[in-house]
Amino acid sequence: MTSTPKIVIGLPVYNGENYLREAIESILAQSYTDFRLLIGDNASTDRTSEIAQSYAKQDSRVIYYRHDRNLGVAGNSNFLFNQSDSPYFRWHAHDDTIAPRYLEQCLELMESNPHLSIVHCRSLTIDEHGDVIGNYDYEVPLAAARPSDRLWRILWAGYFNEAFGIMRSSMLAKTGLFRSFDGSDRNLMMEMLLQGDVGYVNDYLFSRRDHPDCYCRQAEDSEVKRLWFDPSMKPELWNLKGPKKSQVYLTSILNTPLSLSERIRCLRMLSEWTLRRTIESATGVGEQFGCRFRQEFAGTQFWQSAGS
Repeated sequence: MTSTPKIVIGLPVYNGENYLREAIESILAQSYTDFRLLIGDNASTDRTSEIAQSYAKQDSRVIYYRHDRNLGVAGNSNFLFNQSDSPYFRWHAHDDTIAPRYLEQCLELMESNPHLSIVHCRSLTIDEHGDVIGNYDYEVPLAAARPSDRLWRILWAGYFNEAFGIMRSSMLAKTGLFRSFDGSDRNLMMEMLLQGDVGYVNDYLFSRRDHPDCYCRQAEDSEVKRLWFDPSMKPELWNLKGPKKSQVYLTSILNTPLSLSERIRCLRMLSEWTLRRTIESATGVGEQFGCRFRQEFAGTQFWQSAGS
C-alpha cells in the first residue's frame, strides 16, 4: 500500500481474543473508507495473532505488526503512531467499538475547524456481551475557548474518552506521546488541549466496553497498572506522586507555545491543582473540590446546551 490515507487508526492489543474481532469489524464497517488500520500485537499468547492476521489477509487497509516482546500499551501505542504519515490519527482499544458513521461525522467536524486538536462524540458503556449499560454524559467535557480552561478541565476530569478521538497528527507529533509513568495519558491529553480545542459530534458513536478483565477494573492495583502500561519501567519511576507529577505537567506547559497571559494563567491553575491535591492526599478534604468541580461542569449540562 503506497497511497496515504486521510486517517490512520492504531489498535494496540495484548491477549485480546475475546473482543478483538468485534473491534476490528466495527472499524472496517465505517461509511468513510479512506483509512488504514494498524494492529500492534504485544507478543500475545492467545488467538490474537490468528484473528488479526486473518483480517490483514482479507483487507489491504489492515496492517499487522507483532512485537517480539510486550512493550506495554504505552510503547505499543507510540509505535503505531510513529508508523503513520496521515493528517489524522486515532487510537482504538481492542475491546471498544465505533458506530458506522463515526469517522465520517468526526472528520467532517475536524476539517471544518482548523483550531480543533481532537474530535470525538458522545460515548456509551457496553458490557461483555455488547449490550448498552450506560453512557458518559456525566463526565466533564474538555472543550473550552481558552487553553488554560481546557487545562483546568483535564486536570480534574475522571474518564476522558476524548483520548480515543480523532487527533490532528501535526499536533500529536509535538507532544511527548505516552510516557512511562502513571498518569501520562492525562499529560498527553494536556499537551493536545494546550494546542487546540476539542470538538464533539452530538451522537453516540463510540462504545467503551466495561467487562471483568478490562484495565479500569484492575487499575486500583498499581503493580498491575504498571505492568500493563510499561512492564520495563521500574516501580519507583512509574508511580509519580504530587510534586513530581506537577513538574511533568509544568514542563508540558512551558514547552507549548502560548501567549504570556495564557501561560501565566496555566501556571496559576497548575499551582492551585497541586495545592488541592496535596491537601487531599494529606487530609482527604481536597476531593470535595474535585466533586464540586465535576458537578459544576457536568457533561449533562453541556449536552443539554448543545441541543441534545
